[in-house]
Amino acid sequence: MEKNKVRVTIAGITYSLLTDETAEYTTELAAEVDAKLAEMQGANPFMSTNQAAVLLAIEFADKAKKAEQTAEGYREQIKDYLKDASEAQTERDFYKRELDRVRTEAKAKANQINLFSQDAPEN
Repeated sequence: MEKNKVRVTIAGITYSLLTDETAEYTTELAAEVDAKLAEMQGANPFMSTNQAAVLLAIEFADKAKKAEQTAEGYREQIKDYLKDASEAQTERDFYKRELDRVRTEAKAKANQINLFSQDAPEN
């Protein structure tokens, strides 16, 4: 994949980034980080940019970890659903075979009854 060189400004400092992502996506992320840093510093004017950046990194790491845990939970659920579906399909196949067997058996018995009915003397 081709790398994209993107220039972004965060907290008044311009950064040149080399990324696999599109320029639009990278610029959007940088704008989100810049806005969040400004919000944090606006709420506490004595907070340095470094302090705000560390707190923001912790916040983003927390969100990423929780999203990863949620995704893992979904993967486990999907595995359980696939297992249940496979078991249900196996059970369905068993009952289809059993139904075919009973139908064949019933047809054979019906044929036997017809044979006996034809051989029986009429009164």
